[in-house]
Amino acid sequence: MADIIETGRESDTFAGDKPKAVKRPYASAFDRASYVFDVRRLTAICCVVAFAIGLWSMDSTTTRVLAVLLVLEIALMILPWRVPRTMRSGLSFWSETLVGLVAPLGALVLTAVTRPDWLSKGADWWWFVLAVATTAGLITLSNMRMKSLLSGELAFVFGPTPRAHGAARAFASAVCPAGEEAVFRAPVLLIGATTPLGLLGAIAFVARHHIQPGTNRRGTTRSTAVEISAPAALLLLTMASGSIYPALLAHVLNNIPTIVLELQRDDDDRGWS
Repeated sequence: MADIIETGRESDTFAGDKPKAVKRPYASAFDRASYVFDVRRLTAICCVVAFAIGLWSMDSTTTRVLAVLLVLEIALMILPWRVPRTMRSGLSFWSETLVGLVAPLGALVLTAVTRPDWLSKGADWWWFVLAVATTAGLITLSNMRMKSLLSGELAFVFGPTPRAHGAARAFASAVCPAGEEAVFRAPVLLIGATTPLGLLGAIAFVARHHIQPGTNRRGTTRSTAVEISAPAALLLLTMASGSIYPALLAHVLNNIPTIVLELQRDDDDRGWS
């Protein structure tokens, strides 16, 4: 009975009043008893570790720091985070979200401090046109119906999400592009990294999203096709243009629908504690 909470909003509020946030018995952040470490997650970890080893072997202080950040991120992501995440508090959800941003955020700080050469390498305008076309192709492949997104119909289908949870997912989608490009694509430009390392980075980019527990809406044929196509396209844009910015533009544009969707699903009946 402790899991059933009656809000009493109809009797406790007057017309026009905004309902008070519902307090619920939030589940703890970790669930050691149900911890599952399957082959999928182990394979994903191996792929990211392989890329980290490749970065370390480049004998550059910058790439070695990136390697350490990736390993640290893995160590935090494999903690027994509780799933499903729906009944976890906002603070717990944000903690797990930030854990998954250790490498991207760390890479942004590193870039700001070291000012690497690739930061000043631009590209011809038509590469950015190609980046927009790439985004359109990826969104089409994902079967994201923009009309349904803009009308709010898609948010209705997915259902409401706690405000703190949606904000965390939107934040991650907003900050990830720049950080992930700095981690997974920039090394190709940093000191003339070889194609094998670039391919390792593309694989690790996909694998990294499979380390945390839960499927996170992944595993379907369509989502797998998008996961493979996106890093391949971004890598090709980076290598062919000689600049990180076309891939960054494509990455940002590709994440915008997700940000919009998460903000539309906002449900203010759920708090932080």
